[in-house]
This record gives sequence, C-alpha cells and structure tokens, in this order.
Amino acid sequence: MASKINKEAQAVRKGCSEKLGVINMSVWTFLLGFAAAFYFGWKFSLILLGGLPFIACVGVGWGVSMESGTTAQMKAYAQSAGYAEQAL
Repeated sequence: MASKINKEAQAVRKGCSEKLGVINMSVWTFLLGFAAAFYFGWKFSLILLGGLPFIACVGVGWGVSMESGTTAQMKAYAQSAGYAEQAL
C-alpha cells in the first residue's frame, strides 16, 4: 500500500512539473506556427489544414494507448509491491 501511494505521488509530481512546461511550449509552438504559416503562405496553409483532423485522430489514439499501458504498468507495480511486502 505504501509503495503504491509513493509511486502515484511521484507520478503526479512528474506530471505537474516537467510535463506541464512541455505541454505549454508545444501548444504555443503549434499556435504560433499556424499563425506564421497563414501570414506567409495562406494558400498552402489551408491545404495543410485539411490534414489536421487526421493528425488529431492519431493523437487521440496515441493518448488512449499510452493511458492503457500506464494503467497496466501501475497494476503490475502494485502487485509486485504487495509480493515484496509479503516476503518481508
């Protein structure tokens, strides 16, 4: 139980510190990139904008697969921690 709480607390800490900055930077890079593209070449940008739904679907699929993998990994860690506590 203590091992599971410790692992979850570390995951929350990592998610709030490092990944929040990366997400912020990625969103602003994406938005400013689109703004620059529309300013310098709006015709080509409109063509590329047609592929945006496909990119979004791939991103959602990737996120779902990562979430299921992380859930399975946390279950395995919790189970192994229980075995370690029993052995001690």
